[in-house]
Amino acid sequence: MTAAPPATAPDPSATETGDLLLVDDEPAFQRLGGNYLRGLGHVVTVAGDGEQAWAAFERRRPELVLLDLAMPPTMDPEAGLALITRFAAVPVVVLTGHGDHELALRAIEAGAWDFLTKPMDPDMLRVVIARALRKSRLDAEVRRLRAAASVDDLGMVGQSAAINGLRAMVRRVGPTQVSVLVLGPTGTGKELVARALHACSRCADGPFVAIHCGALSAELLESELFGHLRGSFTGAYRDQPGLVEAADGGTLFLDEIGEMPLSMQVKLLRFLQEGTFVPVGGRQQKQARTRVIGATHRDLEAMVREGTFREDLFYRLKGVVLRTPGLEERPADVPVLASRFLQRVAPDAGFAPDALAWLMARRWPGNVRELRAVVESAGALILPGHAVVDAALMRLASGEAFAEGVDAGGLLQRDETSAASDDDSMGALDAAVNELERRLLRDAMASSHGNQSEAARRLGISRVGLIKKLARLGLR
Repeated sequence: MTAAPPATAPDPSATETGDLLLVDDEPAFQRLGGNYLRGLGHVVTVAGDGEQAWAAFERRRPELVLLDLAMPPTMDPEAGLALITRFAAVPVVVLTGHGDHELALRAIEAGAWDFLTKPMDPDMLRVVIARALRKSRLDAEVRRLRAAASVDDLGMVGQSAAINGLRAMVRRVGPTQVSVLVLGPTGTGKELVARALHACSRCADGPFVAIHCGALSAELLESELFGHLRGSFTGAYRDQPGLVEAADGGTLFLDEIGEMPLSMQVKLLRFLQEGTFVPVGGRQQKQARTRVIGATHRDLEAMVREGTFREDLFYRLKGVVLRTPGLEERPADVPVLASRFLQRVAPDAGFAPDALAWLMARRWPGNVRELRAVVESAGALILPGHAVVDAALMRLASGEAFAEGVDAGGLLQRDETSAASDDDSMGALDAAVNELERRLLRDAMASSHGNQSEAARRLGISRVGLIKKLARLGLR
């Protein structure tokens, strides 16, 4: 075995520090390698064989394993390859002797994250460990977000105080017969709340029927709601039951009821008061046992004062008012929602730390609907063989890249014929990456009012890592 690189002072450009397990049978390498890694700021546990390594792994789950494949007592590399599978929960970096490339490839096939050849180059060792730790933390964050996203009570994703309070009110109001008015900004999930109320109600086994009140004229809306008889107007070639009748025994959801024409408000009020209606062109009254839930983003009280919404209908609808919070009221739910949306289009993908920081720092005037559109667009843009959505891809999906004049095509594809000019472009690429990193750091520090611990949390890195980045980029 070749000795580990000599211990040196920590490199200020080194990024992540973490909890490592070093597995090697040679005491000198354990001592020198362990000291070197500790000098870089890592917490290091050493083991001399497979049994010790597994016991240490079970006792203190590391973020990364550095594994020599030649394991005593047989020194057979197959024993080391078998350990890779057992350590599959975290990235494994395999240590091989010079010329063991075939063995290194077998290790990669067995699930290793990367391999290093002894004697090891110190700079390469730092880079590989930093990359592996980032992967380990990204995987852990994905698992956390997926676990949080699985808490999907009544279809309402999130565990913020705002969404928990709304969920509790839905459970309380749902089983009653009281009328409900759902208010909230556009894109906050008012129909989702209506469906949750239906799921909690006594008519949960009945139909849930929804209509957008602002999408139709008064005449068409009346026909859609109450139905019509054959010959009642041009094109009415047969009797057509309406949505009120279709929702009998269930729930009728009137979305954007603030857009309903005044002439239709009178007829809706009659149905709410008496439970009866007359189809267009008919004379005989019909009955329907339908729970009506209204929703709008508009200020109905102001509309009542202006005379554009009937006061009696407003109070008939306003049994209980539920308000859906905008994303600015529930920022902790943003990464959970984003993870759920990403899974729908790219089940194996996850967010890089800078993408999570971008999601948290961005304003979402379109609320959940806008967040979903941007995340699903980013998921659709992931290149084959990639499983990480970074901040650059999120900015492209949101349109920010176009607004700032970024070459979006360069983010999506790479011309194979340009490989020879890569070295010439690295300087420009590094400068662009550094500038993007500076923006993220400035935004995080500004939004956390200079609190380094809070800024590091928002960026998904350690406080030490944040300080090093600030120093490297000249922001201290």
